[in-house]
Amino acid sequence: MLSLSNTLDSLLALQEAMDIAQDTGYFEGETTNRGVHPPVNIFEKGGDLVLVAELPGIKKEDLQLQVKDNTVRIAGEREINYGEKISYHRIERNSSKFDRTLKLPISVEADKVKAEYNEGILVISLPRAEADKPRQIAIQ
Repeated sequence: MLSLSNTLDSLLALQEAMDIAQDTGYFEGETTNRGVHPPVNIFEKGGDLVLVAELPGIKKEDLQLQVKDNTVRIAGEREINYGEKISYHRIERNSSKFDRTLKLPISVEADKVKAEYNEGILVISLPRAEADKPRQIAIQ
């Protein structure tokens, strides 16, 4: 009969193997996330895209944003520190890092992207690349 510690060891080994596989780029080419990923909404507005992410407790200077072609990467860290010589009675909010990459259905003009961050909400305006816009073709 398996003991509980052997079962837990097996589960931890499986988790470690999955973490290694993810870090090696095995899952590249799809939407990815590492750490506590923020929820996002992406919608179309006037032919361009808008991405809204909830990032409570994260400082603006602790955020990173990268855009290339049809990919957006949002990364950051939330630091929670109540000081020294304290006694916790419950811990449900932890310091955490996240790194989320999202594939978009269109290519984006990276040099025209605008981002605003206010009260834990990140709004990214993602203008559609000219080469990705539909063209009206005159019929001869």
